[in-house]
Amino acid sequence: MFGGIFHIVTDRDGNRHFYAYTDSAVVATLLVIALLLFILLTSALCYYLTRLIMLWIVGRLARGERRKWLQAAVKHKVFDRLAPLVPAYFVYLSAPLLSGLSFPVIYLLGPPLETLAACYMVLTTLRAAFAFLASIEDRYSHFPHAAERPIKSFLQVTTIVLYLAVLIALISLLLHRSPAYFLTGVSAMTALLIIIFRDSLLGFVASIQLAAYDMLRVGDWIEVPGFVADGTVIDIALNTIKVRNFDNSIVTIPSYVLLSNGVKNWRGMVESGGRRLKHEIHLDTDSIRFGDDELLAKLLTSTDLQTAPSATNDGQRLTNLGMFRRYLLAYFRQHPAIRTDMPLVVRLLQSTERGLPLEVFVFINDTDWESFEHIQSDMLDHVYGVLPQFGLRVWQKR
Repeated sequence: MFGGIFHIVTDRDGNRHFYAYTDSAVVATLLVIALLLFILLTSALCYYLTRLIMLWIVGRLARGERRKWLQAAVKHKVFDRLAPLVPAYFVYLSAPLLSGLSFPVIYLLGPPLETLAACYMVLTTLRAAFAFLASIEDRYSHFPHAAERPIKSFLQVTTIVLYLAVLIALISLLLHRSPAYFLTGVSAMTALLIIIFRDSLLGFVASIQLAAYDMLRVGDWIEVPGFVADGTVIDIALNTIKVRNFDNSIVTIPSYVLLSNGVKNWRGMVESGGRRLKHEIHLDTDSIRFGDDELLAKLLTSTDLQTAPSATNDGQRLTNLGMFRRYLLAYFRQHPAIRTDMPLVVRLLQSTERGLPLEVFVFINDTDWESFEHIQSDMLDHVYGVLPQFGLRVWQKR
């Protein structure tokens, strides 16, 4: 039935080509169907064999304890997404065979199939690249310095570049033009692109500066003037920074705002191990008087005072306010929650219509907000509790 149909022809360059000639419509149809089935089945076989062999090899290589990067790539299915490249490339190579046929309609499928196969390979490579970037972010997050030097913004910039590159490649393939032709057109659209990607560009520059100067990390407590942002940074992206406030609300802030408006970062307080207690007590000036033996005797017999008071200082007679100030200094110095290696001041401020302010300025060794508030409240409870024993009164409007 197929006698004399197949021929091998040698051209002038010595290259051999395989041809099939027949005048039978049935034979021609069978040959075309066989060719299409061969392309389809072979491409499917290439996919499964490639995927099986690749995953088997990668699985064995990823068993080592030091192959964390490879394990992350397997976790995000980088190699699974690379497997379709082989059958797509086979279809790309087989497409010219359809163009060489003289069978109706079929010969028209060659160029579109070749173009679609090339586009599919580009998109498959893009999907694998995205999975690879995800594996980098996943593996990098396990490093101790990941919170200090986040790379999410840089990965997002890489994603944008990949999108642009793939877009140019796809247009070039579909229009059968060189990518350089479209790159010259992109340069002419730079102004438009700057307008479209304004936030991304500003965010990218801000992200580089924030990372270079170590201005912000995930987990930092920040306050941003002009924004309802007072809480912990939970995410640093290319364009935005997410802050979880203490009421559990989430605020999203543009990255460049932190550079243009400024930000208060409490990381230094946490790293120093000392959190400031600053409190003013407004005293009624009519209650201030010189201490006498009666007041001193009353204070020495009091069971509420933590340290013994004194009515003189270097031979100078003290007022009840002076005795109270020196008592507070002694009280804070002996308190186990106070950082004595940091400033410890109890001072008087300028008097106002609200009385005479007495300011307490100390540092507590517990920076946790909840614990700090408990310790601060206990200290101030004691301060206000012993204040009347010195004959002093807190000013309040009557």
